[in-house]
Amino acid sequence: MAEPTRETVYVDVDDEITTIIDKVHGVQAKIVALVLPKRATVLQSSVNMKLLKKAADSSRKRVVLISNESGLLPLASLVGMYVASSLQSKPEIPSISADQTDSEIEEIAADPEPLKPKKDFSPKTVADKTVGELADEEPLQPQTAAQKAKPELTPMAIPRPKDSDEETIALDDVGPDNEEIAQDSSVAEAATKPKKKDKKTKVPNFERFRFRLILMIVVIILLVVGFIFANSILPKATIDIATKMTGVSINPTLNLAPGNKKLDLSTLSVPATVQSTQKTDSGQVNTTGQQNNGSAATGTVTMTAQECAPNIGNPNDVPKGSGVVSNGLTYITQSNTSFTYAGVGGGNCVNFQANQSTPIIAQNGGSNYNVSNATFTVSGRSDVTATGSATGGSDNIVQIVTQTDINNATAKLTAPPTGPIKTALSNSLKQAGLYPIPATFNATTPTITQSANVGDQATTVTVTQSITYTMLGVSTNDMDSLITAQIDPKIQPSEQAITSTGLNNASFNIISNSGSTGAQVAMQLTASIGPKLNITSIKQQIAGKKTGDVESLINALPGVTGVTVHYSPFWVTSVPNSVNKITIQVQKSS
Repeated sequence: MAEPTRETVYVDVDDEITTIIDKVHGVQAKIVALVLPKRATVLQSSVNMKLLKKAADSSRKRVVLISNESGLLPLASLVGMYVASSLQSKPEIPSISADQTDSEIEEIAADPEPLKPKKDFSPKTVADKTVGELADEEPLQPQTAAQKAKPELTPMAIPRPKDSDEETIALDDVGPDNEEIAQDSSVAEAATKPKKKDKKTKVPNFERFRFRLILMIVVIILLVVGFIFANSILPKATIDIATKMTGVSINPTLNLAPGNKKLDLSTLSVPATVQSTQKTDSGQVNTTGQQNNGSAATGTVTMTAQECAPNIGNPNDVPKGSGVVSNGLTYITQSNTSFTYAGVGGGNCVNFQANQSTPIIAQNGGSNYNVSNATFTVSGRSDVTATGSATGGSDNIVQIVTQTDINNATAKLTAPPTGPIKTALSNSLKQAGLYPIPATFNATTPTITQSANVGDQATTVTVTQSITYTMLGVSTNDMDSLITAQIDPKIQPSEQAITSTGLNNASFNIISNSGSTGAQVAMQLTASIGPKLNITSIKQQIAGKKTGDVESLINALPGVTGVTVHYSPFWVTSVPNSVNKITIQVQKSS
């Protein structure tokens, strides 16, 4: 069976260009009639039309667009695509007017290699054939009145040379019957010929110009800011002045008074601040004491007494609350006991008996207090004896605190190392802007507390020790003022000045220390004395000068033995104009 030479493909309104190309590739026939729906926007794009044309050429197929959309004609003309208004109409490449200025037409026309129809066929043999006739198929039914009413595709006017002859373009040159379709080749060549761009009317890229302008402004600003920063902010100068130095020692006795608010140079009383911290330690042990909290035994005893010569008389009563003892266990009488004559005994003695039985109760609980027909002695009475019984005692053993337990817990207490405590107190004073005096470090007497007392019921007992540590700090300004007042009488203030008070190297010895209420200390230090230099005036004089000028100016001052100038950063070659950028350090000459 012969392969069909033409096939009709219907395009849906929502088909993408890739879908249409796939449909063209899937057709076996060499001539493909693409029936487009109304408002087929997918082929109203120059890119899509160009892609469809390239796909058709690459598969050696001739594609005819069946559509009345006027928007397709210029695009089809420029890519060389055949268009017919119906399946019975003659296909042709639309022509465009010379003054057409559509943007997408210009885009395709600017392509350096526009698509052109092939010309390897005879144009005259197919000039009057329809698409159906070219496919060698049965002619379709005649058009109805509604179909005839549809507008025919009218070629656009385009200037042509007068002597040009009409040519036809074959839609397929590989089929068995070598069918061809007629077309004017001059129209296709004129439509596909790229237009020359007018170089004189080229529109400048304003966005690129604006970007370059902004970039240039930013670069200029950065250069200006960098220049100012490098020449005004960064430059610094450090001037080391070596001078002839001498040392002056002082050894005053200071009264550090936490209650004072003002320095008193006459009494050397310096306001002080107390910095304190509390440290606690504890020791715990298990209790070893035991106590029977069971029920106490109760009972009665019968007392007898015997009085012998020469003290024969009625015995004294045994008062309530007296203790009677049996086998080392004590019972307490609950009533008063009196006696009556009971007859003569042997050895010049007279016997007496109690008027009634005396109730008793065990001093402590416990089953060991239960006795029967036991003999009792009366505490503090050698002339009275008793017999009786006690029952009802029960056991309930509990642990209690003993003094030994308290002592063992106390032995576990240890005093913390004082080194870290001194450092912590000193750092706290420094953070407060004060000058710490470590010699005033003091520890209070430990305060000891215990979690339970002797005899309390408890399984453990804890003993806690609390110690408060203190250190005094003073104002650096107060100390500088005091040192200056001590040194001034020993120098010539008009020519000499204190270059270093020596406070950082001072030593203190405690004379008396009462901790938080104050201390008396002996201070010893050596201050550095050098020539009197007006640092502010020197800065103003050397501002903006070169190294040689700075050295000459400062070396001329009395007492100066040398000058060294340092600049930073490395590109700085003169002293900054701002005195805030100048640092002057006065040092003792070697």
